Amino acid sequence: MKKTTEDGVTKLQWVTKPEGATVYDEAFWVREQRWGTFVSVSADDKDLVTALTEDSCVSGTRFYLKGLQEGWPEDSTKTYSGTVGGKL
Repeated sequence: MKKTTEDGVTKLQWVTKPEGATVYDEAFWVREQRWGTFVSVSADDKDLVTALTEDSCVSGTRFYLKGLQEGWPEDSTKTYSGTVGGKL
């Protein structure tokens, strides 16, 4: 994430954010793609989450960034199997 200090104030330098785009949590903004889906974009111009609505894109991105910041829970007691037992 690019930052610049100007008069002792740290500001984000957005790479491709258009004028008037809403910035969420000072961490990302959301753009609509031409086929109708929404994608969140970080300050360093990386696509984060794609969703069908803007609200779900914002909430999904917040969940994703929180997981990156705090770490994902690791529960080693659960196991899953991809096979089906018995006769179908």
